[in-house]
Amino acid sequence: MEIVNLSNDIKYLDNLTVTIGNFDGLHLGHKELVKRVLSYNDGKKAAITFNPHPNLYFRGIDENITTLDEKINLFKQTNLDYLIILDFEYMASLKPLEFIDYLKTLGVKRVIVGEDFRFGIKASGTTHDLLEYFETIVLKDVLIDGLLVSLTLIKDLIKGGNILKANQYLGYNYFINGYIEDGNKVGRTLGFPTANINYGNSLLPKKGVYITAITIKGKRHYSITNLGNNPTINYSRKLRVESYILKFEDLIYQEDVKLEFVSRLRDELKFDSVDELKKQMHDDETKTINYLKTNDLW
Repeated sequence: MEIVNLSNDIKYLDNLTVTIGNFDGLHLGHKELVKRVLSYNDGKKAAITFNPHPNLYFRGIDENITTLDEKINLFKQTNLDYLIILDFEYMASLKPLEFIDYLKTLGVKRVIVGEDFRFGIKASGTTHDLLEYFETIVLKDVLIDGLLVSLTLIKDLIKGGNILKANQYLGYNYFINGYIEDGNKVGRTLGFPTANINYGNSLLPKKGVYITAITIKGKRHYSITNLGNNPTINYSRKLRVESYILKFEDLIYQEDVKLEFVSRLRDELKFDSVDELKKQMHDDETKTINYLKTNDLW
């Protein structure tokens, strides 16, 4: 897949079938659009997305499921010919007909979008405008268990700790990227050495203990991750993400990692003694391995 990164420039690509959207998270609803694009064999196939995200541009809020690089990597797993990245500030300043002219100049002949698709200045363009100039296919919303698969729903599930449901709607395990930083090594004294993950601005799930999978140097390992403030030992005002990697002893400081959230074990708890904490950690390990074995992951 070729990445075509444009600002207000034009690159004529010719005979394009495209889907257009922000595609944060590339969830199952988005994938239905991509699937329909891929069903056509009379030209090149592409997705058009924007940078920065509208939430960041309009509201100054950087609370996305994926960064631009993560979104690009998710799109690389599709069979599209192009991912076209447009400057959101410029595109949002265009009148609907100007936006349509831009698409025509790109070489777009067919557009596939969702029911709520809007474009142009003040989101004034609709699918009815597209129908006048392109072959336009409007797909119905994707529902699972009667609920609309949407970014808002998925973010609420993540922030509420309902990782299993969030993963179901995403179509993959929710993940964050970061790197291992030096910690205080308290976990090592308890028999559970942890990797302390610098998570940057990633959207974090609700505080608690999770079954996770961590990818280091291209190799994936299962792990148990505490996301919280360490109320029993070494309290931290800043939320910490600390992963105990099962059957793993390598030194990995400063390594880049990908952390997937598989399932939630429990809330973060404050214990009356170190012994109670250690007992709970052993119990978490047992439950994690049982879960992995039950689901044929171990």
